[in-house]
Amino acid sequence: MKEKVSFKNWFKTKTKLAKEHEHIKDFRRDLFFKLGALLAQEYDLLVLEDLDVQGLIQSGTKKRRLRLHDSSFSELRRILEWEFRKRGKLVLPVPAYSTSRECFQCGEINRNLTLEDRVFLCPRCGFA
Repeated sequence: MKEKVSFKNWFKTKTKLAKEHEHIKDFRRDLFFKLGALLAQEYDLLVLEDLDVQGLIQSGTKKRRLRLHDSSFSELRRILEWEFRKRGKLVLPVPAYSTSRECFQCGEINRNLTLEDRVFLCPRCGFA
């Protein structure tokens, strides 16, 4: 005979889990605001890559999609922009095309980089 699952216990567990998720969301949001305030106090210009996060989520693997959803990248960007504009500082979006592959020293584009490469190494000038 199959045991019945207590609806009351299931509901309690579901409520506890929802509270934990809410706590994590609030903690992350608070951290983003503190980071935005700190950066806006320190710097006069915010340069952000103009990423299509929705496109990245749709085109990525399941693991990457879950990580992007969990990272709240769009919320971080929105809060950073708000903190800088609130203080009258400049926010400059940069086109996303080849920004991770372009050398900051000489401008050479390293087309051999993949998503797994974590360190940029310029083939022309050796900048890392």
